[in-house]
Amino acid sequence: MGGKTLVVLGSGPGIGVSTACAFSVRGFTHIALVSRNAERLKQDWDAVLTAIQERGYPAQVKTWVCDLCDLDALRKTLKEIENFGTLECVFYNAARVAGKPLLEEKVEQVEQDFKTANLALYETACWAIPLLQKSSSDSSRSPSIIVTSTDQLYKQPIPDLFSLSMTKAAQRNLVQSLHATYGKEIHIALLSVGGIVSPEKKTLSPENIADEAWALYKQPKSQWQFEVEVVE
Repeated sequence: MGGKTLVVLGSGPGIGVSTACAFSVRGFTHIALVSRNAERLKQDWDAVLTAIQERGYPAQVKTWVCDLCDLDALRKTLKEIENFGTLECVFYNAARVAGKPLLEEKVEQVEQDFKTANLALYETACWAIPLLQKSSSDSSRSPSIIVTSTDQLYKQPIPDLFSLSMTKAAQRNLVQSLHATYGKEIHIALLSVGGIVSPEKKTLSPENIADEAWALYKQPKSQWQFEVEVVE
């Protein structure tokens, strides 16, 4: 099956659905939305379809309910998505932006956060990279893995968000390793958001961050950047 498929892992209100909308009206023919929240996925599906219809673009949108911490379920979901168009870009946006202060958070929750931000991303990379390599020699394509990150937590952790800080530091390390190994064939990059996302903000609005994700994806191969920071 032809076309270009965007896979959004960690769909939801804000960056996830805004990025799906931005890509869907700029030439992507297949949009795959993945989240563990079925009700929210229905809302995201409606939002992307509305964007497509308003701008008159032909694109298909499908949703998958999946808890990324369940790696077996994730593998099954990714295998199903493999038959949904031709993979062009993975947008990895899954994380728990919350938590309890240091020594108050349960170990089990920290483990879940690590699975979401790192083990599920690693599993996704194991699936996506061989598929993206198939189109890496096609100059009309830009096979990409874009991971949302933060511009500070990996080097300046916030104790009240220590679990998120830890997992984002490890995630950055993983993305750096992927970039060092496969970055000449596939655009593997961080979209690092510096602050609280809000529709009222100019730079840190979901729509602007989505536009930054699109600009990162569209960079010519000779100008691929590893990281773009979006700060207010």
